[in-house]
Amino acid sequence: MPSLLRPALLTFSAFLLAESLFGTLPAQGNWDRYRPGTITAIVELHDSTIRATRSNLLPTWVLPGNQFPTRAQVTYRGDSHPIDSTRREIVRRWGLSYLHDSSITATYHREYLFQEGRHALWLPVQDKVASFFPRELQSGQTVTLYVLWLGAHYAGGDVTWAFVVTEFDTDTTKR
Repeated sequence: MPSLLRPALLTFSAFLLAESLFGTLPAQGNWDRYRPGTITAIVELHDSTIRATRSNLLPTWVLPGNQFPTRAQVTYRGDSHPIDSTRREIVRRWGLSYLHDSSITATYHREYLFQEGRHALWLPVQDKVASFFPRELQSGQTVTLYVLWLGAHYAGGDVTWAFVVTEFDTDTTKR
């Protein structure tokens, strides 16, 4: 191999290795996979099945193979708090199951309040994405969220849903 190609090949190989180890969530880089829809529709599609879990199998963790990449129009409410511990555990379990690595949880520290119709939704937002909220979003503003459903937890009461926000767009007319 010519000596001039070796540095380029090594650089490219290092890039591929870094991308595979520290890359983004599946579908995050492929925005066309995100289909217009609602978070509520995904919940309604799966709620009765999750609640039908026999009591001797509770609590149960649901980690779907299909993350239902969705572009959902919601209203930003401006509130946030540290990510719910059960939601964090869903994200961790999803990472272990599908990425064979739980470090994905390190990219989510806070969840933000959004409203979809009459439903209030606390959604974990990637730290990098949330860093743009203060300068781009105002409470009451309509925004398009790019969300993935990573799973749910059910212990016999309410279902805890984990939809994570991987991107947002304030121009709701262009998508």
